[in-house]
Amino acid sequence: MKRTQLFDYHKQNGKLTEFAGYEMPLWYTSITDEHLAVRDACGIFDVSHMGRLAIKGRESAALLERLVPTNVQSQQVTKSFYTLLLNEQAGIIDDLIIFRKAEDEFLAVVNAANKDHDLSHVVKQAAGREVEVEDQTSTSAMIALQGPRAAEVLAPLVGIDLASLKRFRGAETEVLGNPCTVSRTGYTGEDGFEIIVGGTSVEEPKRALDVWNALAKSAKPCGLGARDSLRLEAGYPLHGSDIDEKTNPFEAGLSWVLSAGKAGYVGSEAISRIRGAPLRVVAKGIVLDQGIPRHGFDVLDDSGKIGAVTSGTFSPILRKGIALARVSATVTDAAKPWVMIRDEKSSGRFAKPPFYDEKLYGWKRQSTGK
Repeated sequence: MKRTQLFDYHKQNGKLTEFAGYEMPLWYTSITDEHLAVRDACGIFDVSHMGRLAIKGRESAALLERLVPTNVQSQQVTKSFYTLLLNEQAGIIDDLIIFRKAEDEFLAVVNAANKDHDLSHVVKQAAGREVEVEDQTSTSAMIALQGPRAAEVLAPLVGIDLASLKRFRGAETEVLGNPCTVSRTGYTGEDGFEIIVGGTSVEEPKRALDVWNALAKSAKPCGLGARDSLRLEAGYPLHGSDIDEKTNPFEAGLSWVLSAGKAGYVGSEAISRIRGAPLRVVAKGIVLDQGIPRHGFDVLDDSGKIGAVTSGTFSPILRKGIALARVSATVTDAAKPWVMIRDEKSSGRFAKPPFYDEKLYGWKRQSTGK
């Protein structure tokens, strides 16, 4: 299995598991403990396994316009944005964050399990263009610092004023003197930052370990278990579970990434055909009265089976089982769903994510003074 620059720390302190071909920490103390630390204070995650693809050159923006359904040219320098890679049938190859570092330089952060496929797709579309595509995954590390105290923890270590770095904005700076890209993004629903440490590899991990260890003095190290429960509680989809190449943006509830009037990107003709047509299935959130739903569990109502759970877990905030599910588009929010758990029906209700009270948790609560 592959390892990240922070593997020695994980081996000494965490419970290891395999994920996307990497040996990664599942937890250090417990999933619930780490989950609540992020919601209430601050946690750090090693996300170095995620793909980092640099796209540079005179035609870099034109290439990305071809690759994604979101307008690229209108994105300002230092801006990050969430978008999708689509196939010709408008199925979702991957979801990703693109950071515009300069007029002709972008960084795409993609899912670990899809990195090689995404890179091949990008390189194929780049053929004949004045553009350079570089896989920087193995020559950099990536650390996510998440939670309401994230800015407080990072501020003494970074060479910029974090108050000026708004949500989905980024900057080239230094952390403890190490060259880094810092962006106010994350996958937990909380305020926070993703820190890409340059010039570090598995063979030369010192820079990454220095940044991680400094952050770990004030932020709780967290594993993949808490990362998954946090993203599900926030209602964020996971590629391979909630979305895939057989799911289009309308069925996934992600049509908001489709820029109005944009054409000419991969999948745009299929989007034009699908737009306005009746949907087969839709994505919905479910909160159960008891029991914990898991991927693949059947979802039913009075009429019978209406769909299946795509992601499910225990919510430490609600103290209940929660799920994202794909159900028939004819099902209304007022319907009363059940989830089959060990051959028994567990009752619940449909709920629009995030599953927590946004006045108390998540990045929007920052203005409430909690």
